[in-house]
Amino acid sequence: MKTLIITPAYNEEKFIKATIDSVVSQKLLPIEWVIVDDQSEDNTSNLAKEAASKYNWITYLRKEKKDYSGPGKPVMDAFYFGYSNKNVKDFDFIMKLDADIILPNNYILEVSKRMNSNLQIGLCGGICLTKGLEEKITNLDHVRGAIKCYRKKCFIQIGGLLKCMGWDTVDEHTARFYNWNVSVFTDLKVHHQRKTNFKSGYLKAGYMNGKMLYSIRMGFPLMLTNFFKWSLRFPYFLSGVSLFFGYLKSMLFFEKKIVSKELGLFIRKYRYKKIRQKFNF
Repeated sequence: MKTLIITPAYNEEKFIKATIDSVVSQKLLPIEWVIVDDQSEDNTSNLAKEAASKYNWITYLRKEKKDYSGPGKPVMDAFYFGYSNKNVKDFDFIMKLDADIILPNNYILEVSKRMNSNLQIGLCGGICLTKGLEEKITNLDHVRGAIKCYRKKCFIQIGGLLKCMGWDTVDEHTARFYNWNVSVFTDLKVHHQRKTNFKSGYLKAGYMNGKMLYSIRMGFPLMLTNFFKWSLRFPYFLSGVSLFFGYLKSMLFFEKKIVSKELGLFIRKYRYKKIRQKFNF
């Protein structure tokens, strides 16, 4: 089965060489790997160009314009810059791979095998480890955005990926809405070369997460569960307060929702179901 990989990259000179080495060492190579240089100011472009010159299945593209109109949009713009003009007949799976990931050499092979053996899997991925430790934000209900692999039919049916913060939450709920399975393979461990960090600061991250929860129609009671969860993260209670404020501001200003009412209802039912399962009631 044929896999298309797209990697948005911005100032990744410290990490992208190891990512390239891990992909070219795969037991099953992708049909094409598109590396999109999103106006890097370091040596990222030269490293990506060098790889493209060695392997005819690696394509290097440079995106010259960047839209900072919202969190999540620049990386999704870069992703779609790489995806544009691709013939869907040329691949079976599409993977978004970050430029700071090291894959085990059987990763693409195993993902392909498992998706072939279970045709209900719409999107999947392994788990991310940093310095040998599982990242705290990893859970068995969510595939990290850094390593997501989509079945072509699922990717098309869910309408692709949103160009905004929350894209990697909405895609999974939309897939489930259309009766696709979302699978996390705990035995497929990938190395994340740097700890996931919030570039804009922890409080800003909480604030934006609160706005995202409102935009996907999560509902006030469910927002409170996230408030308590975020309050356990550094800087603890302040993280929860920033999330609460982001949600409240979006609600008071009637900000735009990014999912339909029907999908929003599905998301809330799904989240309540997971809470009941967790606490056995």
